[in-house]
Amino acid sequence: MGTLTRPAIAFVNPSVGFSDRRKSKPIGLAYIMAYLEKSGFPSSGFDFGDSEDDAVELAAHYGLDRFDVVGFSVYNESFRAAIAMAEWIKNRRPECLIVLGGPHATAVHEHILRRYSCVDVVVRREGEEAMLDLVRGLDVGVKADGDVDGDAGDRAGLTGIKGTTWRAPDGGGLLVNEDRDFVPDLDQIPFPDAEFTSHSGYPDLTYYDEVQGRLKAALTICSSRSCPYNCSFCGVLTIGRKYRSREAERVVAELLHFRARHGVNYEHVYFSDANFFVSPTRALEVAEALYEADPQVTFSFGTRVNQILKAAEVLPRLKECGLRFIELGIESASEPVLERLAKHVKPEVNVAAVRLLRRLGIEISLDFIMLDPATTLPDVRANLEFLREAGFYDYVPHDHLYTALVLYEGTPIRDFYARRFGVVFDPDDLPSPFTLFELPEVQRFSDTLRAFRKRWQDRIDDALAQGELALASMADGSDGSDGSDGSDGPDDSYLPRASHARLQLDVVSLRHAPNLFMERLLEDAEAGFPLLDEGGDEAGDDDGLEALLPRLGHDHVHLNDLIERTEAVAREAGFAQAPGAAAPHGRD
Repeated sequence: MGTLTRPAIAFVNPSVGFSDRRKSKPIGLAYIMAYLEKSGFPSSGFDFGDSEDDAVELAAHYGLDRFDVVGFSVYNESFRAAIAMAEWIKNRRPECLIVLGGPHATAVHEHILRRYSCVDVVVRREGEEAMLDLVRGLDVGVKADGDVDGDAGDRAGLTGIKGTTWRAPDGGGLLVNEDRDFVPDLDQIPFPDAEFTSHSGYPDLTYYDEVQGRLKAALTICSSRSCPYNCSFCGVLTIGRKYRSREAERVVAELLHFRARHGVNYEHVYFSDANFFVSPTRALEVAEALYEADPQVTFSFGTRVNQILKAAEVLPRLKECGLRFIELGIESASEPVLERLAKHVKPEVNVAAVRLLRRLGIEISLDFIMLDPATTLPDVRANLEFLREAGFYDYVPHDHLYTALVLYEGTPIRDFYARRFGVVFDPDDLPSPFTLFELPEVQRFSDTLRAFRKRWQDRIDDALAQGELALASMADGSDGSDGSDGSDGPDDSYLPRASHARLQLDVVSLRHAPNLFMERLLEDAEAGFPLLDEGGDEAGDDDGLEALLPRLGHDHVHLNDLIERTEAVAREAGFAQAPGAAAPHGRD
C-alpha cells in the first residue's frame, strides 16, 4: 500500500472563564500527548485555561478547524467553552473527530452524546491508551490494533474501543463500551514533555525557600494517580479510586530530564498528586532519592490530616530530605460539615495534625471549605475559632476565608444536595456555591463577606506585598544598613528603627484584617445584623461594611488609612512594588 498519512491531532484545554496568575500547563493532556508522540503520533496542544476571551473567537484565531482530531479535556467550569469550540469546528469541518475527556465528560458521558451532536466520542477515565487506539484507527491504512488494513479511516471499526462512549452509527442509541483497565505501570508512560500554545503564557513557577533565604525555580511533578479515600466532594471519584504510584528513580529522572530540557536548575518540586502520602514508606523513598540526587532540592505535597498522624515518625526524616510544606486537607472544623464531606475524621484530628506539623516546623498550606449549602452560623463559628487557635490568623493568602463548596458533577455531595433540595441539577451547569445556602442568615453573611472581598481584599494584598517586601529586604541587609552599630544605616534607603517597628505592626494588622472583619460580621449575624442594618439598607453596601470594619494598627486606624500608610512607608524605604505582585512569604 502507499505511504501512511497521520491524522492531524490537537488537544485543547478550554477556558474556565477567569484568569489565574498561578496557571500551569495542563498535565493530563501533556501525558496523553507524550504517550501518542512515543507511538509516532505527534499532536498540537492549546491551553486556553485562564483566557477570558470568547471561545469561538479563540478557536478561529488559532485555526482549530484545520485538524482531523480535536480532543478537549473538560471540567464543569470549562464545559460550555468546549462545546462552543466543538460546534464551531464541526460546522466548518464536519469530518473532524471531536473527542471529550476529563472528569466532567466521564461523569455525564451519555448525556453529552445525547444532547450535543458536535461531539463524536467521549473517552472515560484515563485517556492515554484509548486515545492511542483512536488515532491508530484513524491513521490511513492502520486498524485500531496497529495491523495494516486497506479500509482507510473507517470509524465504524473504532466504536468498540474500551473506555469510550459513542453515538451509534445507525442513530439507534449509544454505544457504551466496557471500562478500560487503569494503566497499571505509570513508569511506562513518558514524561509529560509537551508544549502548548497558550493565549496568556505561563508565569515562571517559583518557591521562596525561607530556610535557605532564596527564590528557587520550581517544577510540578505528578508521582501518583488517584486516591483511595471517598471524600464526597472530590472529583477524583469520577475518574476512579485505583491508586498507583511511580518509582522514586523515575521521579528523580523526570526532574533531571526537565532541567536539561528547559535549561533551568529546578530546585523545588511541587508534587501535584491527589494524595502524595498514601504510602509513607514510598513517600520517604522519593524524598531520599531526590536528596541523594541533589541535596539543594526541596519539595512539598498534599495529603489528609489522618495520614499525617498515622505516619508521624516519617515526618522528621522527610524534613531532613527537604520537605518544606504540606498542603493539608482540613476542609472544616465543624463535625456536621466533616460528616457531609465524608472526611471520616473528627475536628480534634485536624487540631492534632496542625500541632504536630507546627512542632516539627513544617509549614502548612491550607485547604479549607468555609461554607457549604447547609452551613449554620455555629459551623462558621467553629471554623473561625479553629483558625484563630491553630495559628492561621497570619496565614496568607486569605482565600480560605471566602471559599464555598462547589458541587461538581459526578460527586456524591452533588447528589446529596439534589435530593435534599428536591431538584435535578442540569448536567451542563455548575451552580454557584454562593446562591444555595439554606439559611437566610448564612446567605446574608456570605453576601456581605463577598462584598468586603470585592472592595478591600485586592488593596490589602497589594499593601501587604509591599510592606512584606520592604521588611524582607531590610532583614537580608539590602536596605543599605549593616546594623552592626545599632545605627539606622549609611544611606537614604532605610527606615528609622521606630518606623521599622511600626511597619512590622502594620503588616501584622493587614494579615489579620480579613479575619477580624469576618469575626465582627459573624457576631453581627449572630445578633440579627443590627450593625449591618443600622449602617445601610442592603446587606453588603458600603455603609454596612463601614460599620463592621475593625480599627487596626498600633493606633487603631481605619483600614483605608492603614493601607495607605503601609504603602507610603514602603515607598519611603524604596521597596514599593507594582500592585498584584507576589509577596515573599513562601509559596508562589
